Amino acid sequence: MEKPMITVENYEVEVIYIRFKGSYTEFRKNSRKMFNELFKYAKKYNLIRENHTKVMTIYHDNPFITDSKNLRTSVAMTVPSNTTIVEEGKIGTMKFGGKYVVLHFELSIGEYEKAWKYAYSDWLLKNDKYTPRDSFPFELYVTEPPEDYKKKSKTDIYIPIE
Repeated sequence: MEKPMITVENYEVEVIYIRFKGSYTEFRKNSRKMFNELFKYAKKYNLIRENHTKVMTIYHDNPFITDSKNLRTSVAMTVPSNTTIVEEGKIGTMKFGGKYVVLHFELSIGEYEKAWKYAYSDWLLKNDKYTPRDSFPFELYVTEPPEDYKKKSKTDIYIPIE
């Protein structure tokens, strides 16, 4: 894994999401199905905008504090602002934003955990310039995540800062 380019940006977004509660291992087993359900809903209501819609995974809890069976993770998709969303089934909506440090990675399937470790342990906590903010981090998929271990994709990790 190469060291990422790092930027700081203010990011405001409205998303539709499906939330999962359980360990990250169980989340990974269910995430494809959850993304498929999210895309099916977005297509039904014509919410996908080519070159604008972003897909992400949101991590709501700290795995060093929260018991693994209670970790909340959401798969999410940006929606055009001022769109009326009909919440149905497992689909929810939320708006969030603020200031983020963004680590721009190119990752294979097996490198996501290393990237998160680098982002927090090797970079943020050793950097006096930024203070973490009490909000949730997320990974935004710039390109579609790889389906095998040989390919890489562009993924940005957003960490909320003061």
